[in-house]
Amino acid sequence: MNRPVAQPLKVLIVGAGIGGLSAAIALRAAGHEVEIFESSRFAAELGAAIHLPPNVNGVLRRYGLKPETWGANKTEWVSVFDSQGNVISQKDVSSVEDEYHHPWQLSHRVDLHEALKMAATSPDLVGIPAKLHLSSRILSCEPQNGSIIFENGGSRAGDLVIAADGVHSTLRPLVSGENIPAFPSGGCAFRFLVPIEKVRANPLTAPLVQKSGDFQIWEGKNRRLVVYPCRSAYFLFSNNTQLNFVCLHPDTENETSSEGWNNSTTIEHVLKTFREYCESIRTVLGMADPETIKLWRLWDHHALKTWVQGPTALLGDAAHPFLPHQGQGGAQAIEDGVALGALFPLGTTSSQVPERLKLYMEARYERATMVQNFSRQMAFQTSNEDKIGGFSMDPLEFASKNFGHDAFRHAQELLVKIT
Repeated sequence: MNRPVAQPLKVLIVGAGIGGLSAAIALRAAGHEVEIFESSRFAAELGAAIHLPPNVNGVLRRYGLKPETWGANKTEWVSVFDSQGNVISQKDVSSVEDEYHHPWQLSHRVDLHEALKMAATSPDLVGIPAKLHLSSRILSCEPQNGSIIFENGGSRAGDLVIAADGVHSTLRPLVSGENIPAFPSGGCAFRFLVPIEKVRANPLTAPLVQKSGDFQIWEGKNRRLVVYPCRSAYFLFSNNTQLNFVCLHPDTENETSSEGWNNSTTIEHVLKTFREYCESIRTVLGMADPETIKLWRLWDHHALKTWVQGPTALLGDAAHPFLPHQGQGGAQAIEDGVALGALFPLGTTSSQVPERLKLYMEARYERATMVQNFSRQMAFQTSNEDKIGGFSMDPLEFASKNFGHDAFRHAQELLVKIT
């Protein structure tokens, strides 16, 4: 007897950031037809660097993505100092993959984004290549109907719609039924890169990069400096060629009134904000290219009651914006995407989509909300009155729960229970 051929779902993804592309890769690999709609002209990732901890490294490798091939660095040390360079703690984490089965790596965001974009759209990989539409701004959606509405008034319907349109999501209130905007957390961050060769060349700053793969936290009064290598140049036979800086400080010291999270600022502003730090740190901060320094406001969001409605789901920052204090924001967006790939194998029918999205909530809501709360607990204090956060005496306090999770396997096990 002839068996019916399994038909792919028509999947529409709003947003071509890290989360949206991860969902596209996982659903493409499952055999579905995926279209991605990105409002920008280039679908380029902003920012400097990103953590790829074991929990996300494993699921990336499931889809053939190996961060070391695009120059990601292995994390070998976690070092905590006070603002004057006194050691608070140092831990060798070079063998973390022995415990969690996958490495903890540090990548340039642009390199990761390009790798994801290639994996989603390449004709040479398994599955139907995702179609990426640029300059396609989505203004609204009808969640119960699985349709999206474009800026020009046109619309498109799909079997599964994924809203991955970021922290200031347009579709969030329509899908969740809650009009709760993201709000400033009280913190800001300067972000920039400095070539490690430049740091090594100065005798005053060279000790800062003595250890390979050193993830550093420098604690000051109501501010925190996070420093780590994020890009290697293997063709030059030298690792750690770019040093990433995240300079956290109170929003009250922000010299711009812009609501954006990618504003330009000055080297003078950076040095003034971190003037209490020791001379070696002030010197290395002064090495930043003024044209590349960005000021990011750190946004937070109260947990939504739901991320799904009908055949439509929120993903990544649209569902659960993250503060950066655990390095898990991008990882959780990727986990969302691969969980969807596990829950929607080829053969899933359009009528099954709403029930599968309820499983998506079961697979991801508690997990992402828990890690969100961990990130808040690890925040720096933005004022003397701030009762949350403080010194990072143990930056790996939540590692066992953060690192030891396989989002694909977890979602797959939930699916097996109902099939």
